[in-house]
Amino acid sequence: MATAKAKTISLAKKILSEERYNSILDVWEEIRTWSLFIFRSLKGLPNAFRYYQETLRQFYIMGNQALPLVIMSGMAVSMVLALEWGHKLEPFGAKLMLGRMVSISMIREIGPLITGLMVAGRTGAKIVAEIGNMALSEQIDAMRAFGTDPIKRLIVPRIFASIMVMLPLTILADTLGIIAGWYAAHAWLSIDSEFFWLSMKGGLFFKDLYIGFIKPPFFGLTIGLISGYFGYTIQGGAEGMGEAATRSVMYSSLSVLFMDFILSKVIISFY
Repeated sequence: MATAKAKTISLAKKILSEERYNSILDVWEEIRTWSLFIFRSLKGLPNAFRYYQETLRQFYIMGNQALPLVIMSGMAVSMVLALEWGHKLEPFGAKLMLGRMVSISMIREIGPLITGLMVAGRTGAKIVAEIGNMALSEQIDAMRAFGTDPIKRLIVPRIFASIMVMLPLTILADTLGIIAGWYAAHAWLSIDSEFFWLSMKGGLFFKDLYIGFIKPPFFGLTIGLISGYFGYTIQGGAEGMGEAATRSVMYSSLSVLFMDFILSKVIISFY
């Protein structure tokens, strides 16, 4: 009886060890595949100009079609920010500082972050759907058979467009967000327009613009790489498509948040 129990325990340990070993191998293979994908994508970025028609099409899809979502999100958050801080500052007689707070918050943090999250949700899922559908229907294999690198032809234009459209989208979100904040302050908090704009002008410095404008391209690079990877390595048919899209949006959004923290920390350390 004791011998049988000992054999059972030994067998269980062996199975668990094999499962742990296989899990480590799976993680290592995922890291290797991800690293190779990043290397090939970044190395192939100049091919965005070679396939300029596809790159321009992605500019339109990621930029023009995402514009209403980004602008409305930025304006809504800015108006809420103005209303909340306006009521909080009123007891201290500091309501006239609202222009400075809204402008700095929008340019340094809210504008880039809202743009990154909206693009990650909308564009990231679209990239996964497009590339994933090509992978599942064996169009990518057909490209390889004809001697075309699918990463250079499909992934690189999307990554390049994602990098380039983020800054213009962020600038528009910042500008219209500040205007929406001014409207909320003037219409609902009875703050004089001249005081609002003077407060913004007196509190906004070049460092604020630098911090706000350096983040979006990094966000775009992260979104393009993650979305392209999950679409390129998709498996499992329709179920795999849904899982890849979900993971892409989740990881892209989290990466934007972590990238925002890292960049803010680095820039503030030097400036």
